[in-house]
Amino acid sequence: MKKLIAVFIALFIGVFTNAQNKRFTYEYRFIPDSTNSADVKTEMMNLDVADSGSKFYSYTVYHSDSLMNVDLEKQLALTGKINIKADSRKGSVRYSISKKYPDYKVFLHNRILMDHYKVADERKIDWKISSEQQKIGEWNTQKAEAEFGGRKWTAWFTSDIPIQDGPYKFHGLPGLIVKLEDLSKSHVFTLQAVKNLAEIPKDVFGEKEILISQKQYDKLVKEYENDPTKGLKQMQMGGITMIMKEGSGNQMKNQEERLKARIKKDNNRIELNKTK
Repeated sequence: MKKLIAVFIALFIGVFTNAQNKRFTYEYRFIPDSTNSADVKTEMMNLDVADSGSKFYSYTVYHSDSLMNVDLEKQLALTGKINIKADSRKGSVRYSISKKYPDYKVFLHNRILMDHYKVADERKIDWKISSEQQKIGEWNTQKAEAEFGGRKWTAWFTSDIPIQDGPYKFHGLPGLIVKLEDLSKSHVFTLQAVKNLAEIPKDVFGEKEILISQKQYDKLVKEYENDPTKGLKQMQMGGITMIMKEGSGNQMKNQEERLKARIKKDNNRIELNKTK
């Protein structure tokens, strides 16, 4: 009996160890504009898991940015100049998420204008686990539900992969989340592949980040949406703040109108409510 228990423990530890340093690739389908449900975007997302924590980010963005940086370095070396092509940056999901184990501290990494922010999110996710089960792909999964960010979510997790993690900020279930969707099906994550990872990329997030709370971040986002060209109107040069005059031309006004139109169409975000 003791030998049987020892074998079971060894197998469990082996499975858990092998689950570390892996890349879980999700297909993310989402509708950015609630007034245009036919416009469904698809982006491939990576959840890279190591002993110390995880990183969740867009493979599409990371891959295209890496290629663009290589191209810019070649241009600079050959000509001393750089020319950024209009179609060089691909992908819609520009933010990233990191979680620190074992206490699962959650951070959002995003940029507003020229500043990179690391946003601490201390909200807890209260899961209600159901006995309902479902086969998704090759995984046997179990259902769980929760409310988060102003949406009702359904998750299907598998205890075959004993990692309490998942896409975006979601975690805390007794197994990896295989599928996650909100009630309106505006945001759907589905696990597509599992891959061994030699090491987690270290340059996924910005090097110089400003650590702030979720409440502070929500305030900054609101200020940006109210005046998206404020950072362009006030430029720092040599420690001197240069403020552009309102009558300096129509270029800034046109830019502001384009940004506000883009913000207006991005009305169906993954989190609907703001932190109080």
